[in-house]
Amino acid sequence: MTSGPGPQGSLIMLWAGEDPALHSSLLEELEAAGIPFVDKPTGDDEVAPTADTLPIDWKARFGFEVAVPSSNLAAAEKILEKLLDEEPVDMELSADNSLDPDSAELKPSHLGATTCAVWSGSDGARAGFLSQALKENEIPVRLETHGSETTVYVPPEEEMLAREIIREIVEGAPPA
Repeated sequence: MTSGPGPQGSLIMLWAGEDPALHSSLLEELEAAGIPFVDKPTGDDEVAPTADTLPIDWKARFGFEVAVPSSNLAAAEKILEKLLDEEPVDMELSADNSLDPDSAELKPSHLGATTCAVWSGSDGARAGFLSQALKENEIPVRLETHGSETTVYVPPEEEMLAREIIREIVEGAPPA
């Protein structure tokens, strides 16, 4: 994509990167300053892809490249420096808890109610793995270790699901 009249002089790479917010701001500032530029996505080369999945001259498949004419490089670099000195734009999405108002109330009460033992054994690493697997399925977990024996506890309402997940992991078999 090219902006403004055709670039005069040889093109010089001003910036290449993967930050969409910085890329957008840079293009806006260059356009506002009347500096012509060439903007293209990274990896948009005219070279046919090879069968080699890890070529030696590896290039990113996502990103942006912005080049400016050599005659405008100094002014464009000042714009880029100003943008790089600014605080990054907060692109984080805020959590929207309005869809599930009960979730905030359920979580804390679950933690105190992890009373059903669903697994017990002397393999601490396996207990940790099972605990993580249950947490990934949003099941509150409590581990207790007495001597070499570790027990995994979950809330009573999660017992059936927790036992099924543990069975799949321990037996290495999906549900029948």
